Amino acid sequence: MKSYMPYLLSTLLIVSTTSAQAASNIRSSLPIESKSDAGERLLTTNDDVLPGETSSRTYTYTMVGDEKAGSAKYLSLDWIHSELLIPPSALTIDIDGEPLKSVALTKKSSQGNVKVSLQNKHLTKGTHEVTVRFTGIIEGRMCDTGNTSGSWLTVRPSSFVSVGNKAELSLNDYPNPFTQTTNQKLTVVLPNSPKVESLEAGLLLYRQLKGDATDPDHVSLQYEEQLKSLDGRYVFVGQTDSFTGPVKDFIQELKTLPKDEEVLFEQVRLVSDGKSADAMFVLTEDADAFEGTLDNLLVVQQRQQLNGEQLTLTSAPSIQKSGDTINLRALGAADLMLSGSQAVSPNYFYPLPVIDKQSVVELDVRFKASENLVVEREGALAPELIAWVNGIPHSIPLTDMETEDEWQHHVIRVDASTLKKATFLDVSFEANGLRSEAPCTASDLDRWIFVSSDSQITLPVNNGQANNEVFLNMASLFTMDPGIVFVIPDEADEKSLKNMADVMSGLPITPLTTQVKFVRSSEVTEEMVSNRSIFFIGNPEESPLFNEQKENWIVTKDKQIDLAQYGFIPETSSEFAWIQPSPWNEDKAMIVVSTKDAIDSNLIQTLAFPSETFSVAVKNQNGSIFTNSSSVASENSNSNATSDEQSSISVDSKWYFIGFIVLIGLIITILIYMRRNKKTS
Repeated sequence: MKSYMPYLLSTLLIVSTTSAQAASNIRSSLPIESKSDAGERLLTTNDDVLPGETSSRTYTYTMVGDEKAGSAKYLSLDWIHSELLIPPSALTIDIDGEPLKSVALTKKSSQGNVKVSLQNKHLTKGTHEVTVRFTGIIEGRMCDTGNTSGSWLTVRPSSFVSVGNKAELSLNDYPNPFTQTTNQKLTVVLPNSPKVESLEAGLLLYRQLKGDATDPDHVSLQYEEQLKSLDGRYVFVGQTDSFTGPVKDFIQELKTLPKDEEVLFEQVRLVSDGKSADAMFVLTEDADAFEGTLDNLLVVQQRQQLNGEQLTLTSAPSIQKSGDTINLRALGAADLMLSGSQAVSPNYFYPLPVIDKQSVVELDVRFKASENLVVEREGALAPELIAWVNGIPHSIPLTDMETEDEWQHHVIRVDASTLKKATFLDVSFEANGLRSEAPCTASDLDRWIFVSSDSQITLPVNNGQANNEVFLNMASLFTMDPGIVFVIPDEADEKSLKNMADVMSGLPITPLTTQVKFVRSSEVTEEMVSNRSIFFIGNPEESPLFNEQKENWIVTKDKQIDLAQYGFIPETSSEFAWIQPSPWNEDKAMIVVSTKDAIDSNLIQTLAFPSETFSVAVKNQNGSIFTNSSSVASENSNSNATSDEQSSISVDSKWYFIGFIVLIGLIITILIYMRRNKKTS
């Protein structure tokens, strides 16, 4: 899960802006161990397969500043391909639409590497595109029709672009370069004893940066006392007077410090003995000021408005709800051009509200197609546009293109059962019948389908009811007013911090400061939890308020935690989690991740992205995750059977009542008839 949420936002008032040509240099009292970084950017993290006789794949890399061409600036592409290829099979590499190198592919070149030197124009500030184009011809099929599974080329994850690393720091580029973690670590640093508001800010920023990082495993969250040297890039978050060690010395060197409700965003370069480390400070005098203002770093549209080396802000973004009808742009999609060489679009995501049996999701696809797409030969394969919605294909026929409108429309009604367990709406498009089926005939190479980003999606209305009985769509809890209260451990030690970081990094979305409230276990009050859903991290038995409700927990029996009632072995269970209606508000949810030691990130992933329906999950001592999905399924089955039986009884009772009324009417009619006959006689 690249993991962010699009919003429609109002423009912020920026209180003060200080721009500079270069980031300030601050001498570091800590040794710097960062290795010299040539700025290697991976093209892909997985094997990318280019199938068929013609295929292409486009990758991007971002320059945060201008670089000069040199021997260390190049593209390195590793591949493997089918051993059936013969000439004129070829691999061509384009950068920014310009072909730079073509390589002949034969049986002898089934594995290989090619390096392409980068020119100055490929190293300018901004985003650049690398397109890999593949043409695969198989022996005996040069002018034959039809594709074959024997023609393919795979771009390996070891492929990369080496682009340098001497760009000047600027807030305009945030979150770059901090999210470039392929070869550089990123560490978010908090004061040793942060106020809970500073801890919340650090956790939210950590979640956002980890989700955007090129290598999430290289992102960590630490206390100041854990810093012994500098290795990689750093983000320091907290109150200006709460740091007491080396970070305090760095802060004293800053030109400007925030006052009152101001929040300072400033990027600097820490230097020592000829080495340097990039750093960013997110500071405030009053920790309460993080509320709202920090969202300027969490929301994409707000980050795009940042500029300069330093900003001091006091205002929060005005978040406007997008409503129940959105377009593809809200999913992060632009207009899509599908062709024979690029027949599949990327996947686009949007957080879903609560889905029930009555929910309706509709996709109104707005598109146009090339004139030569219509099938002219009888019996020929008709072209087709497929909309994939959460893994389910929906066919959009292209045979009847006669219309006076410039745009075609096709409405897809998505079955609610497709989305019930989903956290996000997942939409992509695929076109069939555009690919060239005859390499020796070029008449069908220019066929295309254009899907407009104005295509609309209608989502179900949020009824305000939380998913509070089983783990389904955790992301929807954050979008419900007034959000979630996180109850966190009292201890400010490394183990507790790591547990909180693992929970935050496992969340399906990065929540905003207005959607969450953090409170320590010993300080939580009934007022705080009466109108919010709850996410408890740690041992709930140690919280006075929660321990009072112990007999109402679904995992307790006779006022003691009893996992055996769900089929788990308590002696081998190291940590567990459950969800239930909140004891303080049955319309809200209470999620508890209970542990006396470390929290396994796999357990959080199981809760956030469930593949089955369950209310209790347990991590075994051998590392396996188990759930009570079978007992939930059995309960649902019994509930449905009881409901059907009650419905049947209700129907039968209705007919019995009608029959009784008819019988009474018949008896009355007979009695009246007999009485009249008696009078007549």
